[in-house]
Amino acid sequence: IWDYYKFPILGVLVGLFLLGTFIRDYRINSRPIYLDAILINSDLAYSPEDGLKEDFIRYASVDTDTYNLMIDSSIIIDKENYDQMSVANAQKVLAMYTAGDMDVIIGPESIIDEYGAMGAHMDLEGIMSDELKKDLETKGFSLYYTTEYEEDENGETTPIGTYPAGIYLENSDYLKGLGERGAYATLTESGQKPVFTITATSKRSDNALQLLKMIAGL
Repeated sequence: IWDYYKFPILGVLVGLFLLGTFIRDYRINSRPIYLDAILINSDLAYSPEDGLKEDFIRYASVDTDTYNLMIDSSIIIDKENYDQMSVANAQKVLAMYTAGDMDVIIGPESIIDEYGAMGAHMDLEGIMSDELKKDLETKGFSLYYTTEYEEDENGETTPIGTYPAGIYLENSDYLKGLGERGAYATLTESGQKPVFTITATSKRSDNALQLLKMIAGL
C-alpha cells in the first residue's frame, strides 16, 4: 500500500497538519486581548529573554488560555540615525495606534512628546484614583504632562493647556532589574527619562494600570 499510495497518504497527512495549524492559530488569534503594550528604545530589545511578559502574567493572574497578551520590547526608533529599521518601527507603532490595538507605550520622553503632539495619550486624571496617585508619589514617581492642542478651520493648531498623560519611570526598581543592566539603563545614563503612557484609543485602561502598578512596585 505504501509503495502505491505513498504520495496520496503524505498529501493527506500534510493537509491534516496544515488544517490543525490553521485551527490552532485561528483559536489563539480570536481570543480577546488582555493588554497590548510596547517598549520603545529599551535595552531589552537586545536581551534574549527579559521576563516582563511572564512577570505580568503572574502579577495580574492573566489566564493565557482565555486571553492574548502582547508586550513587545523590540521596538527601536533612532531619531538621530533614522535608518530603515527605525522607519519600519515608527510606521508599525502608528499603524497599531490608528487601529486601536495598542494600550500602553513606554519610551523616551522625547519620543513620547512627539506622540503627545498627535493627541495619542490618554488623560490619566480621569482614570487614576487619588489612592494610586498618592502611592506613586510616595514611591518617588512623578507625573508627565503633555500639551493639548486645538485646531482651527485653517488647520492651524494652538496649545490650550496641559494634562497628566504619563508617569516618569526612572525610579522603577523593577525596570532596573530587567535584562543584563536594566530596561532603560542606556537611556537614563544619557540624561533622559522613560515615560509610561496609556493610549487615547485604549479600551483596556484598567489592565494598563495593572502594568503600571507592577512596574512601580505597588
